[in-house]
Amino acid sequence: MRVGLALIIALSTAPFAQAQNAEETEFVTALLRGMNPLSIEFNREVCGYVVRRPSGELESTKVSWGTFASCASLPVPPGVQVIASWHTHAAWAEGYDGEVPSITDVEGDMSQNINGWVSTPGGRLWFVNGQTGHIHQVCGRDCLPSDPNFFPEEHGPVDKNYTLDGLYARFGRRR
Repeated sequence: MRVGLALIIALSTAPFAQAQNAEETEFVTALLRGMNPLSIEFNREVCGYVVRRPSGELESTKVSWGTFASCASLPVPPGVQVIASWHTHAAWAEGYDGEVPSITDVEGDMSQNINGWVSTPGGRLWFVNGQTGHIHQVCGRDCLPSDPNFFPEEHGPVDKNYTLDGLYARFGRRR
């Protein structure tokens, strides 16, 4: 009986990535509503982490500016709990499928065992489950500010859900 209880406690306190909640979704949506236009304007990815302060409040770490197709978050300050990563995809570019999280985005979150959030030039918001690799649209095209030059569905229809294997197929790569 004690072993069973210990196992339940261990599993419930393990640092596994959890599904997003309403507070986190609202926080990230507001954050990316402000960051997506800047990312598009300067054609650079912007990234950071969603953290929980000891007071219980959610906030973002200091913003890091990347390149057109990559971004490295700054170190997390001490005393906070990392909830998820977040980043934008830069401005729309012909031939670049930026309307879904990339394989690198998903595998990066999974390697850190944290969830992730990705906004796109078409104004979509994605949630990446860092434990399972499942990806789903939190809101579709134009729910966030979008690139006025965006050309819809250049790379075919954008599904509402993907797995990591589904992204490999979308990008024509083998795992």
